[in-house]
Amino acid sequence: MSQPTSASLSNPASAPAGQRWPLLGAASWLVAPVLLAVAVAATQASPAVGRILVGNAGISVGVLACAVLGLLLSMGGRVRRERWPWVGVVGAIISAAPLLLFLAGMLLRL
Repeated sequence: MSQPTSASLSNPASAPAGQRWPLLGAASWLVAPVLLAVAVAATQASPAVGRILVGNAGISVGVLACAVLGLLLSMGGRVRRERWPWVGVVGAIISAAPLLLFLAGMLLRL
């Protein structure tokens, strides 16, 4: 078995099949819907938790967590040298959108 060279490591076409698909990059697209689904499920399970989540503190923590998780998944995709890096970058931008909307709402008093 031959040892990998620097040329074979930098060429994604020579990587084994299935190793460098943008799994973390694609997961960064799903952060906002998954966190929203978890918040809805927690609200349905307990009305007391729902009051906390709907409050200003709950929303601010949720949108910040969404942005941070999207960024971490995007960075993880870059560390793994996934095939299409733009998938993770766009996913991080989409994950930061709730935070941007929250900040715009605070500034404009919406």
